[in-house]
Amino acid sequence: MIKVYVKGFVGNLGTKVLIENKYYELSKHFNNEYLKMLIKSINETLEDGENPSLYLLDKIIDIEQVSKGGILSSLWKICDRNKWGLTFSLRDIPILQGTIEISNYFNINPYRLLSNNVFIIVSDENFDNERIDNIYKFGEINTTKKRVRIDGESEAFLTKNYKDEIDYIIPKFIKNL
Repeated sequence: MIKVYVKGFVGNLGTKVLIENKYYELSKHFNNEYLKMLIKSINETLEDGENPSLYLLDKIIDIEQVSKGGILSSLWKICDRNKWGLTFSLRDIPILQGTIEISNYFNINPYRLLSNNVFIIVSDENFDNERIDNIYKFGEINTTKKRVRIDGESEAFLTKNYKDEIDYIIPKFIKNL
């Protein structure tokens, strides 16, 4: 069985950019100390990123770095490139609580938010977490062409959408990267 893993915390860079660019607005809703603590946590996730292929090259079928458009865009790309179907759960993808809260405030999807030092890893072996930290299984490749998200009892299909949610809050930010 081919498994899909993620390394890193999704939406980390987008959250940082939103806090830095909308700090005054956010400080009316969130405590200043909380926002500072969140930036510190995010900076740790941004500095913690080593490409997992350096350690796991012999076990990797494919790898995709998550960036613009977030993990959902990157999932589409890796599946499309390989003509794979996929079953996955958002609940199993690591995300900072602060990313969810900032995304909820702006009414955007945190899983379509700019990420850095985040990788999707596809492998038919289990990873040895002693070799590299923070790798979480969140899906499996299937023989159909369907790309299905299953969270609890509800199902939804992954759709092709490369737009990053940050553009709804800071227009044309992604184009200027």
